[in-house]
Formats: sequence, structure tokens, C-alpha cells
Amino acid sequence: MGSINPTNSSKPQIMLIPWDPTSPEHVGRLVRQRIACGWDSECVESWRKAQENGKLNNQWIVLADSDPEKDTKILKHTEMYPQEKEPLVDSAASFGGKLRDIPSPQRTFIPIGHICLGPPSENYLNLGYVPKTEGFYWISIFYISRALQKSGLGKVAMDTIENIAISEPLCAKTLGLNAINKIDPEREEKYKALNLVIPPFSNQDWYERRGYKVYKSMENFFGPRVDPTGKSWYWNAVFLKKVISH
Repeated sequence: MGSINPTNSSKPQIMLIPWDPTSPEHVGRLVRQRIACGWDSECVESWRKAQENGKLNNQWIVLADSDPEKDTKILKHTEMYPQEKEPLVDSAASFGGKLRDIPSPQRTFIPIGHICLGPPSENYLNLGYVPKTEGFYWISIFYISRALQKSGLGKVAMDTIENIAISEPLCAKTLGLNAINKIDPEREEKYKALNLVIPPFSNQDWYERRGYKVYKSMENFFGPRVDPTGKSWYWNAVFLKKVISH
């Protein structure tokens, strides 16, 4: 749906290709990537119908042919995740609830992440998590392969999705998203108990550096995760937004 070609050709370059909820291969790959991400792999099945009716607009993050290090990056990704070596086919017949022309001949690709841009969920609206204002769009389900993090791909993906948001047909005025609260006194104990690797950086900090500002905090929003002793652990959340058009 979108691509970005930075002036400096040494920078990562990507394109976005719609996730096909009717394809077992697309569905299976998203489950694997959500497992690698650590969140919501169990939600993928419910996302299929939401994607088909346009309530969810999940897209694969794909390295563009113009990326100078495309082959090296894909090799790095597939060495860490050998189950993702097989290319997917660009097969989504719809996107955003509208019919889509499938490229002919059909192209194949190896996704190195995914991201979703669309209206806030009805649940978030009803619970007051997001403002009921015109032009407010939500970014979610964002993941870059752990093999390629700190390579600039996350920045390029966000630049791309923000450019799409302010363009026709969305013409977004404000973008929102949520993240784990960077203030977490239980972090070390929690991650050790759950046998998880502590993230090397705070997503909240990263979004704030991009101009997103916290407008709501929620306790025990993410979780529970149960450790071997049976104890449930939770994460607090922050909701952030950024005005991108006046």
C-alpha cells in the first residue's frame, strides 16, 4: 500500500503488502511473528474476520528491492527464524474492506515484520481509551524482526505509516498507540520469573522521541502472564498520541 524511498540510498527502504487472512501461509506466518514478538499470537485467528471486513488493516513490512542490504538483512532474519525462509505470495483480494487488485504476475516476498493502521477499535472507543474525534487513527500490531532491530527499519516503517495516514484517503489529524509503561519497578523480577528477556529499550521512550505524548495511563493493562509457580504478572500501559495535521 505504501513505500518510502529515502534520499540517502544507504538507508533501509521498505514496502507494505496487505496481510491475507484467507491464506493459511499468511496466517501461519503472522502467528510465528507474534510468538517471536511475545504478544497476542492467540489473537491472530480473531483478527482474520476483522481484516476481511476492514476493521483491521494489518500489513507486512517487506524490504524493497532498492534496499542496498536487502539480501543480507533477509539472510540475517531467516537465520534467526528458519521457519520463515519460505516466501509468501501477495494474495490479499481485499484491503481496508475494499476489493484490491492482486499484482499480476503475483509477487512473492519474505516479511520481516508487520504493522497495522486504521480506526480505533469499537472496544477502545466505548471504554474511553481513545478520544471520539474526527481524523483519529490507531497504530497497532507493530513488530520488526528481532534479528533486524536497531537497524533503522522501525523508524522507516513508522515514517511510512505516518505518511500514509496524512495522505488521501485517510487524511488523519491525530495518530494514537499504546505501549508498556517505562516505569516498572517489578521489571527484573517479572522477566526473570517468566523466563523472558528484558527489552533492550523502552518502546514508550522511542515513541516519545518521535513526538508522541502520553494522554492516559492504565494499570495491569497487558497480561496476565503466569509463571511456573502460578503467579500472574501484568504490565501497566500508556496511551500516546501525536497531532500530525492541523
